[in-house]
Amino acid sequence: MTMNMESFSQFKVLVYHDLLGMLQHPHHAKVTPKFCKQYARVGDVINKALLEYKEDVMNGSFPDAQHSPYKISETDANGFLNELQKLGFDKAASAASEAVQKMVTKSTK
Repeated sequence: MTMNMESFSQFKVLVYHDLLGMLQHPHHAKVTPKFCKQYARVGDVINKALLEYKEDVMNGSFPDAQHSPYKISETDANGFLNELQKLGFDKAASAASEAVQKMVTKSTK
């Protein structure tokens, strides 16, 4: 954050988000300070990366075995699911059970 004192009672605040063009929403363009010089548009790159991440998660290609080095035993997985159910987190237990089944299915392929 940079502050530039103008006259005696005004100041400007410049944050790196504006300098780097991190926020690309049309609303943000309306409120970006006019005194800010934008040196990049990294928001476009960030948005593209997040969309790719979402797609990979939704289609099941991420995380894969290369990016999931941690293993859990069947006993520990079942213990975790049982504890979730004991605590009344049935939906979480169901979702976790499905995730475990997907991991087991992927690892046997």
